[in-house]
Amino acid sequence: MIFRILICFLMLLTLHGCGGRPVVVSNLPMGIPLADVCDRYHVTWQWDGVTQVVLMEYKGNTSKALVGSSTVLIGKQQIILSAPLRREKSTIYVPQDFEAKVLAPFGVPIGGGLSSIVSSSRVHTIVIDAGHGGKDRGTIAPFGIDEKEIVLDIAKRLRQLLESAGIKVIMTRDSDNFIPLPERTIIASHSGADLFVSIHVNSNHDHSVEGLLVYYLDSISRKDLIEEQRKENAHIYLKSLSANDSTILQAIVADMMDTLKAPQSLKLAKLIVREARDRSGIKVRGDGIRFCRFFVVRNTLMPAVLVETGFLSNRQEHNKLISSLYRQKLAEVIARGVLDYANE
Repeated sequence: MIFRILICFLMLLTLHGCGGRPVVVSNLPMGIPLADVCDRYHVTWQWDGVTQVVLMEYKGNTSKALVGSSTVLIGKQQIILSAPLRREKSTIYVPQDFEAKVLAPFGVPIGGGLSSIVSSSRVHTIVIDAGHGGKDRGTIAPFGIDEKEIVLDIAKRLRQLLESAGIKVIMTRDSDNFIPLPERTIIASHSGADLFVSIHVNSNHDHSVEGLLVYYLDSISRKDLIEEQRKENAHIYLKSLSANDSTILQAIVADMMDTLKAPQSLKLAKLIVREARDRSGIKVRGDGIRFCRFFVVRNTLMPAVLVETGFLSNRQEHNKLISSLYRQKLAEVIARGVLDYANE
């Protein structure tokens, strides 16, 4: 609520002509003046020079963007443009696909279009986090295999599938090395990724328990917002945008990302579970979705899920998880869930 009040206050500053330093994004095409596009379709817009936030309104629908970022929020829907919004002197420029990707879903009747859209994908980059590694072996089943080996193999298979679909993949680890949890979230913040997927294997003292589970953070608490690692990651994210790293701007970015994170994480979780249970015949525990406060899910700014691919403590699932064919099947399930999310 505090962040929303700040946004309203900063909008008033905009109306009184407050200015700020430009966001510089080099070596990109300039694009089309936002004012020209909005005037053409009678879309009301405002830009705040302090926070670099652009607010747009059309027939009661509102949208929010940040100069220097390619992400646009329409309500709780995330749109990824082909290039970030840019500012040159007093002019805001948008990329060629802004009209079709933002204004059309926004409810604006598009007549001629600025250019055709090559892809409708909302996901350009994804961070894949293979849990544990190195000295941290993770779950060790009574039958003798380490979680860290299984999840790295699944992660590598998932990388290959997503890269073949045209999505850039960043791995928090691609070998048997130990990466501390804070560093994993820092890698994600530096990447500018659209999604974060952490892969793990479960365990339970009751050896009959089995099934895939997908975890997500359902809400951001006040305690989460002031967590040191989260604040550091927000700082890194702003640096990646070449934006003015002010306390006010950090609050705006946090509000934008938090508005997006929970519902989009849940959407991705549901799609992965659907692929596993309904299309691949993989055992899912209950409804397959759980709330969590795991560090890597809590401290990443983008939508994030943690996939527990099965229970090593269950002999039947253990026998599946040591099979390369089954690990390939799990990678395909996660990949299809991501691609379903990207193209919905």
